Amino acid sequence: MNGNTKILIVEDEKIVALDLKRRLTKLGYQVTGMAASGEKALALVDQELPNIVLMDIHIQGTMDGIEVANQLQKIHNIPIIYLTAYSEEKTVTRAKATKPYGYILKPFSDRELHIIIQVSIERFENDFQLKKSEEHFRLALEAARLGTWEVKNSHEIFMSKNPNGNIEPISNWQGFFLTIDDSDKQKVADFIDKLRNTRGSTGEIEFRVHADSNKTLWYKLYGKAFATSDAEVNQIVGVLQETTESRLTRDRLAQAATVFKYAAEGIVILNKNRQFSCANNAFHSITQFKLHHLKNKELPFLTNQTLGDSKYEEIWQNVDRHDHWCGEISTFKQNKEAMYAWLTIGLIPAKVNEEQQYVVMISDITIIRETQEQLSNMAYYDSLTKLPNRMLIMDRLQLALSKATRDTSMIGVLFIDLDNFKRINDTLGHAHGDSMLCYVAHRMVAVLRQSDTLGRLSGDEFIVIVPDIESSESLIKVAEKILDCLSQPVVINNMEFLPSCSIGISVYPDHSKHHDELVQMADTAMYEAKNKGRNNYAFYHPSLTQKAVHYLTRERELHHALIKNEFVLHYQPQFSFSQRRITGVEALIRWQHPVKGLLSPAEIIPVAETSRLIVEIGNWILMEACKQLQQWRAEGLNNLRIAVNISIRQLADKHLQQLIADLLKQHEIPARLLELEVTESCLQNEVIYISNLEQLESLGIPISIDDFGTGYSCLSSLKNLPIRRLKIDQSFVKGIPHDDNDCAIAAAILAMAQKLNLQVTAEGIETYDQAYFLGKLGCHELQGYLLSKPVPAEQIPFLIRKLPDRIDAYDF
Repeated sequence: MNGNTKILIVEDEKIVALDLKRRLTKLGYQVTGMAASGEKALALVDQELPNIVLMDIHIQGTMDGIEVANQLQKIHNIPIIYLTAYSEEKTVTRAKATKPYGYILKPFSDRELHIIIQVSIERFENDFQLKKSEEHFRLALEAARLGTWEVKNSHEIFMSKNPNGNIEPISNWQGFFLTIDDSDKQKVADFIDKLRNTRGSTGEIEFRVHADSNKTLWYKLYGKAFATSDAEVNQIVGVLQETTESRLTRDRLAQAATVFKYAAEGIVILNKNRQFSCANNAFHSITQFKLHHLKNKELPFLTNQTLGDSKYEEIWQNVDRHDHWCGEISTFKQNKEAMYAWLTIGLIPAKVNEEQQYVVMISDITIIRETQEQLSNMAYYDSLTKLPNRMLIMDRLQLALSKATRDTSMIGVLFIDLDNFKRINDTLGHAHGDSMLCYVAHRMVAVLRQSDTLGRLSGDEFIVIVPDIESSESLIKVAEKILDCLSQPVVINNMEFLPSCSIGISVYPDHSKHHDELVQMADTAMYEAKNKGRNNYAFYHPSLTQKAVHYLTRERELHHALIKNEFVLHYQPQFSFSQRRITGVEALIRWQHPVKGLLSPAEIIPVAETSRLIVEIGNWILMEACKQLQQWRAEGLNNLRIAVNISIRQLADKHLQQLIADLLKQHEIPARLLELEVTESCLQNEVIYISNLEQLESLGIPISIDDFGTGYSCLSSLKNLPIRRLKIDQSFVKGIPHDDNDCAIAAAILAMAQKLNLQVTAEGIETYDQAYFLGKLGCHELQGYLLSKPVPAEQIPFLIRKLPDRIDAYDF
């Protein structure tokens, strides 16, 4: 539905306009254009009429947003929503005069924007429908003269229709007046007095009457005062009509327009030649056909060319014989969109010498029919890619194995996993991630044989069944075709991506004869392909199962290591240029393995990140770091800052903020001295990540981005989220000062950080030239082996005393 809503953005700040366009596109809306001035906005509206205009008030040009809104309302009556940072009374008063559909102050969330657009669209549609209904209702009342009344020489004569349709007087006006609702009596009396005393005046009034059956009826009184030969006396003539049913109908229509607007039936009147005569608004809305498309023509979906001669004759023969026909047809809207419709055709009774007419009622049942088709496919096909799902792919694999057993042939099973797919989801959102999955599925289908079966197991995992192969070399060719077809760039949301995948291969009968085992073996081989550097394939080998078992064993060992307190923290100093001293340290985990000795984080983090174990280990690091910081403060190191890495799983933990608050209180640590380092993936628009970052900032905890530049940062996050420091990844430092690209990237990061008032720490400093180059560009802190490798806690006080003297010798 959102995709049919066209929106024009009027905003003089290009960056804000582009960001707004991105957000609207993400929400599923169609942006027809962006204008920085009123003149440009009016020109764009003339080119393509939008459904909504998002209007900034202070814009470029001779007109401000309010003046532009005035002109648009006069010409086109388009809903206007003001998006502005201004809320002064004078501005708001001027804006209110244009009757906007919304006034929202910057900044605002995607959800707030989406809600106000949806409410505005629905309000505009309801306003339009109500206006049309009221006009039709008024005309019907004027035409339905169920009774007349007259006042002449102060004598009232009221007329009404009896059950036979004859006009009869209401002899007792006073008695009738007593049945009028008490709250309406004075209004009716005043209405009649006004007509009696004001020559040439007209009016109408609707009021309630309590009938003998204890029902409340509605009546409407119309009247006009005419001059008579007696200058002192006015003659009043008018109509009295019961409007109970009309009023109830109007109320029901208003309710139906709100609750069932998508189920409203279209009604069409056809002339004696079965040609279009007129239709209601619902018909035009359902079919997208306009009056000029249909005037004096057969309905496009009721012609013999569309229905076929047999169906065409069947329908109209039934109408001629039985006065009606109803049934389902499949057709197309004016915009060529396919539609399923339920039609009811009726013959309108006609008197002698009157032209025969037909009424056609149409209901759009496309959603119902598509839902039925989806339900029938849901059990066996993936709803996104339309590929066989796990249930169907496993069934086909079993059938293929049975055939291969009979034919003594070979089968290959390819387990495919997209590389770094989570990064796309985290960067662009799941909707664009779904688009990537569809692109990938389409490309793979194109390079496979018709006899091969491609299915989607879950997420970014696919499986291919390749029957009737001659040897394993045939599977290599298939794997290479898949890798090659995915090597071409894919453009999503105006961003170019190079997809790749890792493929694991198992073979029947070489590896197993059971379908579940073949899939599991191919899955295991796929992880081996990833370990080779991704964008690769690997055949299953029994040693891979042993490797997987080792992985599970390592996870169990880590769990026991946590319980047995085998983890220790080492600390790497961070040197401040301006203060010429160590101002902070980064806490880095090590594993004192009882057999293998001291192990690095590479032996801990990759395994821990696959489960909740990373949260438990991360919390242990926080507790140990805070305890150590308390000890250093007791030794006189009162201003030393400690940095702790927080994983994305840990950041999503709802208990993190309370844990840190308790640790700060327990160890009497100022919040400013505990810095949390997060990766760029934590800055994406996941509500839980953003919420927890804001909660941590409310405690006074400084947040830094670790390995900045290696992920997919949304630059607006640097402005809107509570980030205080960027850490330049060592991959950009390694080539300084000889690699021009590394130098340019580092300089760009530092320049941006200075403009955003962010601190910068450079990691991986190993040479004097690197330190000198970054120092000249204004880098605030250095961290790396040039200063010190990570060391046990007891060595930090010594480094704090001695390192400044060493640094002075470098002269930077």
